[in-house]
Amino acid sequence: MATIRKLEGNRTKPWRVEIRRQGKRIGGTFRTKREASEFAAKVEADFSKWSRLLGSELRRHTLADLIDRYVNQWKGKDHNTPSRLAWWRAEYGDRPLSDFTDETMREAMARLETDPGPPRGNSKTPQNPRAGATVNRYKAAISACFKTAIDKGWFGLTMNPAAGIRGRKEGSNRFGRALEDTERSALLTACDQSPWPALGVFVRLALATGARRGELLKLEWRDVDLIKGSILLRDTKNSDDRRVPLVAEVRQRLIIWSKVRKLDDPRVFPGAARDRPPQIDKAWSAAKQAAGIENLRLHDLRHSCGSYLARAGASAFQIAAVLGHRSGPGLTARYVHLGSDENRELLEGALADVFTGREP
Repeated sequence: MATIRKLEGNRTKPWRVEIRRQGKRIGGTFRTKREASEFAAKVEADFSKWSRLLGSELRRHTLADLIDRYVNQWKGKDHNTPSRLAWWRAEYGDRPLSDFTDETMREAMARLETDPGPPRGNSKTPQNPRAGATVNRYKAAISACFKTAIDKGWFGLTMNPAAGIRGRKEGSNRFGRALEDTERSALLTACDQSPWPALGVFVRLALATGARRGELLKLEWRDVDLIKGSILLRDTKNSDDRRVPLVAEVRQRLIIWSKVRKLDDPRVFPGAARDRPPQIDKAWSAAKQAAGIENLRLHDLRHSCGSYLARAGASAFQIAAVLGHRSGPGLTARYVHLGSDENRELLEGALADVFTGREP
């Protein structure tokens, strides 16, 4: 609704117009009341026109349209994002964007918290309801869709229904744990006896380099220097390449493993087919059970490497340089460039006893 009033003491443009629509304010001053009225009528007509057009577009397009458009241009590194968006598409994809509100978000998050998770791998048994951290990742995935749409002007979207909705409380163990010294020997023995012959090499490499699961699974032989003893991790989570030296024990294991590698697959840890990753989860779970170890994730091997380095006296910046951290204390890792020999001395000193069975 427009408000027109006369300004006392302003002889040049005494008529003031103020218009408020959809949280926005437009104003101006004019010589005559007629000019002020014509301006107000034009602005309100434009508001109504665009409101009808944008509202029509939001009613015409669905959440599935938004997700599909977002996924087609998505270049993120979190391999779980497409599967999380697939859940939103399956459950709410036919919902018009005009009807996907903050109330819909609250309903969806409640469902994510209480409904069983999908079966994993070849299992047909549904998983337990999702943890708070997982629910927050689903929320972040759909929120990213709306943020991108608003930034790029898709479908006339101006509001993100996920904005302002509080995330779920995440468990205190989300930062993981390190492998205990008393657990390590039993775990490595169980890994060496795994039906998947590469598990022992994989676990040792993760412990000795702190590399992420995904970094190791896409590691290729061309990036393994068995002569000088190092691996090059390409296009990591932080979009940087990172070279990590190998301690002697792990280097020797890789030399042995290289002699039985698949000649038609460039990966160090190939799957059954070139376009498929190995079934590492099944082998990992069996090895943990055989070793009598609970509550240990593959990612905790990365925590373990960091713990070994800290125990050996490495600084936070040295640990960040090895692990490839770029946030928090690791932000300085961008400016700390340890040479390969320096890193080798650091790793050898910290990890020399890890694979020999001697107590530190």
